[in-house]
Parts: sequence; C-alpha cells; structure tokens
Amino acid sequence: MKYVYKDGVMYIKIKGVLYDQNMENLVKFPSNKDIESFTLPNEIKVIEKGAFKKNKNLKEITISENITRIKKKAFKKSKKLKNIIIPEEVQFIGKSAFEKCCKLKRVEFQGPLQKLGSAAFSGCKKLEYINFPELSYVPSLCFSECYSLEKIELPDTIKIIKESAFSDCKSLKEIKLSKSLTTIGALAFCETTKLHNIELPDGLKVIGDRAFKEATSLEELKIPCSVFTLGAGAFEDCKLLNKIDFGCNVPIIDELTFHGCDSLKTIDIPESVEAIKSFAFSSCKQLETIILKNGLKDIDDCAFIGCVNLNNIELPKSLLKIGDSAFQYCSRLESIEIPSLVTYIGNLAFDNCLSLKSVKVEKDSYAEKYMKDNGLEELITY
Repeated sequence: MKYVYKDGVMYIKIKGVLYDQNMENLVKFPSNKDIESFTLPNEIKVIEKGAFKKNKNLKEITISENITRIKKKAFKKSKKLKNIIIPEEVQFIGKSAFEKCCKLKRVEFQGPLQKLGSAAFSGCKKLEYINFPELSYVPSLCFSECYSLEKIELPDTIKIIKESAFSDCKSLKEIKLSKSLTTIGALAFCETTKLHNIELPDGLKVIGDRAFKEATSLEELKIPCSVFTLGAGAFEDCKLLNKIDFGCNVPIIDELTFHGCDSLKTIDIPESVEAIKSFAFSSCKQLETIILKNGLKDIDDCAFIGCVNLNNIELPKSLLKIGDSAFQYCSRLESIEIPSLVTYIGNLAFDNCLSLKSVKVEKDSYAEKYMKDNGLEELITY
C-alpha cells in the first residue's frame, strides 16, 4: 500500500488499484492489469465513475455486500466481463454503468434498486439473462442493442418503460409486462423483430411514438380500454400484424400509427376516435374493410393513401373533413357515400381510385359542389 497524490488529492494505491484515502471508494482499476477475477475489499462502499471502464482482462468481479453505489460508466466497455451479481445493498447504478460490455451474459440482482441510470446495459450484445430489479421504471436505452436477450419478466413495481428501453433487441421473443404499467415510451420496442405477441396490461394509458415500430413479427394486438394516447408511428411497419382489437377510449389515431402494416385486412375503429391523422393507415396493402363509427370528424391528409385493396368503407354521418390525398391510390374502391356534414374535401382526395364508379352525395351539399368543381360530376349519385 502506498499513498499517491493526484491534482492535490491524496489516494491510496494497492497493487495498482486506486482508492480514496478513507478506503471507501474504488476510484480506478488499471485497465491492463493482468488478472481475470477481482473481489472488492469489504470496506468499499462506492465504485466511482469509470472505475473499470475499458478493462481488458477481468472476467469476474465480486461486488462486496457493503457497496451501495455503482456510478456512471463504472464498467463501460469492459471487454471480457461475463457475469455480475448485484448485492441487495446496492441502491444506485449510474448511467451507462455496464454499457457495451460485449461479453456480459448474465446479470443477477439480489434486491431492489432506488435508481438505475439510462443505457445501463445498452449494447451488451451477449446478454442472455437478467432478473430485472424492483423499481418503478425501466430507464431509457436500458437494453437497447442487447441482441441475445430472448426473454425478460418485469416486476409489478414497473409503471413506466422509458424511450428506447428495448429498442433493437433483435432476439426478444417474450416479455411479461408489469400489471402496474401505465406508460410505454417512444421507441421502447422499436425493431424487436422477433416479438410475436405482447399482452398489454389493463391500466396502460400511453403508448408512445414509434413504440413498436418495425416489430416485424408482431401478429396480434389488443389495446386495453385504459389507453387514451396512441403515439405517432406506434406500430409503423409491423409487417405481420393482422389483427387489432382497439381499446374504447382512444380519441385520435395519430400520424403513421399503422403505416405499412401489410397484413391488416379489416380495421374496426371504435366510437371514441374523433380523428384519423396523416398516413395513419397508409400503404396497408392488404386492407380491404374499414369500419368507422359515428363520432369520427376528421380524416386527415393521406390517411389511407396506397391502400390498394380497400373496397369497403362507410363514412360516418359525423364526418366533417376529408384531407388531401386521403384515399389516393385506393384502386379497388368502387363506391363511397360522403355525409352531408362534410365541409372540406382536400386536393386529390380520391385521385387514382381507378375502380371508383359512384360517389353518393346529397343535393346542394359541399360534397356535390366539390365533385363538380373537380370534374368528377359523372361519378355523382344521390
């Protein structure tokens, strides 16, 4: 043991490992130290920022039971670390603490946490198992790019899954969500390309923007009635999604929510929906039937553009607006009735609807005037 000074601060160095002068904080472990296992001294309470960062040789680290805090980037890019056990005394794990530990396979928590930093396990491409601790949230980017993670169960303490928490988990097939979950953040499950099914719990309120974008194996979806926010692009490009059971309280289907869902054939929109936003169902190439309920007021620009097999749609009497290119390239649509309350129809709303033969309108209505003004008088029926 010897005392060293750095920037006017005294430290203790033991076999090359740097500690604070009270032997309570491990400050720095030499990245090139030629040992494969290390046990932290019992008196150590804190692993400092970047203490084991970019370590080249350690495969096993035993964290003593007196450790309470693992600070940010503590083990980031430790190249050979394979397993880690987090004792129950640990209450705080900082941002990127184990990020890009490229050989880390197993993480075991022995107790709950008070705080877990963002990207804590991001980029751990070999991670296969983790028993997630009791906590109120899953941090942003927590498991992003964990390519080997196939299954995870979240404790019922979890209320929020933050943005990109499981994004790009390409092997994730099964996840059990917390019964207390209220929010799934933006991009939370984006590009989870092997996720076939997910059970959304009653009590869930928010599904964020692009939350399940490119979850290309997802086949069925039941949205609980507790959900009132369905974010933009929430299920964009879910290519195998073929069945949706909507909740009963969603007021808006946002932009790009189901864009590119090639396997959808029938959509039954609940009465709660007042607006279908731009590109909401665009390029749903197999979509044949849309059931719209009274209460819908706004079909926005390009909402159904490119739904080339759409042939059955009945616009509700409550409808006020049909946006630009709303039904453009719906080439199998043969007839449609425009309700009398509609006061706006945008440019190219029915452009390239090559099979369209009949547009039913009421005399002296805005729809009748629109059809005549746009050279579509031959399609008018009453």
